[in-house]
Amino acid sequence: MKGFRQPQQDTRKERLRSMEAELKNLQMSARISQMLMKQMMDSTQAMQQDLGRALNLINELQYKILAVQSVGGLDLNALADVANGLRLKDFNEASDNEDKAAGFTVGDLVQADSTIIITSKTEGEDRGIFRSRIALAECGVKDLQEGFLGRDVGSKIITTLNGVEHTVELLAIRNPPPVAAVEQTSDAPALSVVPAEETTH
Repeated sequence: MKGFRQPQQDTRKERLRSMEAELKNLQMSARISQMLMKQMMDSTQAMQQDLGRALNLINELQYKILAVQSVGGLDLNALADVANGLRLKDFNEASDNEDKAAGFTVGDLVQADSTIIITSKTEGEDRGIFRSRIALAECGVKDLQEGFLGRDVGSKIITTLNGVEHTVELLAIRNPPPVAAVEQTSDAPALSVVPAEETTH
């Protein structure tokens, strides 16, 4: 247009150079993506192989345990009791260590910030929870939060977990240490209380 300077347009050769550079960048990006994909597939394949070996070991261990039970004529109920006793010992030690490290104290009633220890049973084949230690506010199960709030040890509620009805029992209550009082940081002078002087008449 008259009176305005028109921007200089790229020549055909310059446009070809630009397109060639963009094409090379795309090719490089594609190569990098292929390399990353191959690394991820190799990693996934290695994980699958490890899982396969672990499952084979578990199956072998199960067969050997069944063989020991059969040959040795062991009392399966007594065996389960001993195993549960060992599991409970380990759980209690871990829970006590957590109490000590975090400064938790034994509580009488469940509060909103309490950590609770629970167990549960189900009808028929027992698929209950052996032991679980959870922060009530973070458990995400409304029935547990509302059902145990304000309750004491030994309380029970019935709720559905993962599609199965559980009778959940409260075994212990742990409360966090009280929050330390925040020191005054205001620039305003603190008020001081001076006892009144005795006056004589």
